Amino acid sequence: MTSRLPFRLISLALLLLLVACGTTSPSPAPSVASASNSDRPTPSPTPGVGEVVAAPGSDSHVYAPNPGAIVVAIDPGHGGCLDWGVPNPWDNTVKKAEKADTLAIGLALRDLLQAQGIEVVMTRTDDSALAGDNEPDLGCNGPPWRDVDGNGEAGFEKTGRTRTRDELQARIDLANLSRADVLVSIHINSMTQNGVLYEIAATQTFYDDETPWGVDRSGALGTDIQDGVVAAVNGLAGYDRQDRGTQAVAYYLISRQWQEGDTCEVTGDTWCKPHRGLQLPSVLSEVGSMSLEAESELLAGQPGRDAAAKGVYDGLRAYFGNRTLAVRYDALIPGGTAGGAPSAVAGDGPPFWAPVLPQAAVPLQIRLTNNGSQPWPDGLRLMVGWEASVAPYLGAPPANLSDSGVEVPALTPGASVMVELPTGPPAVMDRLIGWFTLADADGPLTRNGSAALQLATRPGG
Repeated sequence: MTSRLPFRLISLALLLLLVACGTTSPSPAPSVASASNSDRPTPSPTPGVGEVVAAPGSDSHVYAPNPGAIVVAIDPGHGGCLDWGVPNPWDNTVKKAEKADTLAIGLALRDLLQAQGIEVVMTRTDDSALAGDNEPDLGCNGPPWRDVDGNGEAGFEKTGRTRTRDELQARIDLANLSRADVLVSIHINSMTQNGVLYEIAATQTFYDDETPWGVDRSGALGTDIQDGVVAAVNGLAGYDRQDRGTQAVAYYLISRQWQEGDTCEVTGDTWCKPHRGLQLPSVLSEVGSMSLEAESELLAGQPGRDAAAKGVYDGLRAYFGNRTLAVRYDALIPGGTAGGAPSAVAGDGPPFWAPVLPQAAVPLQIRLTNNGSQPWPDGLRLMVGWEASVAPYLGAPPANLSDSGVEVPALTPGASVMVELPTGPPAVMDRLIGWFTLADADGPLTRNGSAALQLATRPGG
């Protein structure tokens, strides 16, 4: 068969209920709090306001100037008691399920990045689900269900859409609030046409080209990761594999945010795109396919999983080496720094919320770090806006975004500066969320996927 066959890519579909209830007993999922992690470097002494701190420098192969200023979100696709991923046609057991392969690859990738000083945020580190996994009749005794996307529905129903959307929204929220530089979602494909399995091994990478950064950033990230994975896995495989390239397909996790006027295939459905979309470059990488038994066996073993992880790692190295203008924000508030992966909160709604800004944190101090590959241009401005909202965080900048008047120096790659905002949030009774972003002559840098810093005036939920 050739790559021209109109294969149906089914790796994102929720596994059928009968598969989740197969001969192998599902394992219970742990609590939400254990499903994400972030290993931040030890903080350095706080510099004075206006003091430029030179790049620390390192031997990191990913970002030598200041590897701790780079954050990579890794999403091992699927996971939890109810979502095994696509069925394995050769050995449909938990240990060879898609969710097992993706988790092992994700953990191997994490280890590679952390060894280079890169901060990593995992959407899961075990067989768990952020949005709940509690279906005792099916042997699933995980955390209670959560309505993460705010559509008033939670839990598992016959289409699987409700559970899937809540789960993916939680993973999106985690990456956004971590202000990750990129998100890589790892999957294993299975290729069928009209119910017929095609025994083909292939790698393919998807991205969304409808975001402002879609073509230049997500598209470039997709190409780099595709090239890296193809080279790494082909080098280990003893069989023919296809390089199916990159394609702009807006799968839910990496899709742009829902907009007024959008429609869905199901009449009346307004949740076929996330209502809080990713605010950073992202790709969904089908690193391999279990359609071919030899590839299924390869990815079920550690050498194959390590090769796939190394391929993604090589792609990230290439991407960060070519990324030019970028910024990392960290707010210094009493008791620490508002940065890194947020902790999950209890309840039945979204687990992740914008950090709360204590009233004592006025004036507000923010550390700006150049984590791009080129010096910043002169004339960058720090823009600030506040909006009343009960949402976990803002999906788009406030209408009142304006110049804070803060002077921003032209930093070299890896360097940082502490700036101080002269005023805090407006004195109102509503819960406010602040949006902080650098801008140049062409507008806010959120246009290229440098996620804004967001801070709330009081807890939500």
